Formats: sequence, C-alpha cells, structure tokens
Amino acid sequence: MHGCRAELAELLAAFGPTSSDRLVSVGDLVNKGPDSSGVLDLVERERISCVLGNHEAKLLKMAATPLGKWTDKERRYENRLGASVLEVAERVKNWPLWLDLGNALVVHAGLEPGKTRLEDMSRHILLTIRTWDGKGLDLDHPDDPAWFDCTTWPVPVVFGHWAMRGLVDRKDVKGLDTGCVYGRELTGWCPEEDRFYRIPAREAYAPWMRD
Repeated sequence: MHGCRAELAELLAAFGPTSSDRLVSVGDLVNKGPDSSGVLDLVERERISCVLGNHEAKLLKMAATPLGKWTDKERRYENRLGASVLEVAERVKNWPLWLDLGNALVVHAGLEPGKTRLEDMSRHILLTIRTWDGKGLDLDHPDDPAWFDCTTWPVPVVFGHWAMRGLVDRKDVKGLDTGCVYGRELTGWCPEEDRFYRIPAREAYAPWMRD
C-alpha cells in the first residue's frame, strides 16, 4: 500500500467486505506514498490483519536507534511518514512475519527454499527475498530463478514486495504488489472467488526503484 490511502479505500469499497470476512495485508503499508498514517488509521478501523513488511522492519530498526545516529536517508523516511517513527513503530511492532489462514499463507516477500518450517526460515529472507541463488546471499538477481520456482507449500502463498515483477497469478502463489505507489495499481485477491480486485493509482507518488 505504501501510503496510498485513497486507493485502499477504493479497493475496500470494491471488495464490499462483510462482518464475516477476514481482510489481510501483505505488508509495506508505510513509506514512499502520500499518507502512511492514513493507511494505518484505515487498516485499524477496518480490522485488517497485517504481516510485517521490510519497510515496517526498517522503521522498527530506526525506532531502536538513537535519533542522533540516524542517517539523512532515515530522517527523510520519517518526514515521509507524516508522524514520528516512534509513534508508528508502536502501531506496527506486534505484526507477525506470516499469517497462516488455513487455505492460504500470507508473507511479505516469500519463503526460504530448502526449509519446511516457517520457524526455521530467516527473518531477512521472509522480508526481502525475490530470487534464489541457492545460498541466500543475493536475493534479487535477474539471472536467478524466482523464489517460488525453488520451493513448494501445501497451500497458496500470498505475498507482496516485488512491484517490478507485478501480478503473479499461479495456483500455488499469488503476488499482489502491482506498484500502486509508482502509478500502476493496488491489487487484492479474494480466495473464495479466486478473483483479483484492481484499483488504478491516482498518480505516481514515487519514482521506480529497488529496495
């Protein structure tokens, strides 16, 4: 979501959730976009469950670092939040690395190939993997295979984090990061309908970049 509150509100309206529905986010609700605090407000109001994204993890690391040791890049990060890092960290600190929904597994970036227990997987890999080099040293190399071509899971794995890859629609994996903050779309998936809901971005809020 990356601070795209207006598009999130439209996506929720398109879903038309009922009181019996469970809404889950794949993480990276904050930073880059125009209204990170507004996204968190809306998520909390709608009782959306969230897994931790690498941008929330970065925020928690900043919150544990004395202000005087922040880099200029980290200071700009706080400016984009529209709130203090400490305030936002308090709101996201208890988000899990994954959510097992029974019929699907939700994680921010992906799974660590070669391991069958989530508890044994590297936190860094769960938060940042895109490709797999066999060792976990380079998690985003164009010549390496996608992580989901190197592992299997009993239920579909729903993830985000890979805007440059865009929508991934396979029986075993659903990749939902379609680059809303870069001017593309905000995408949600309903497993009962096996249907994607897609809302176009109102504008490009940030330049394309890897993170």
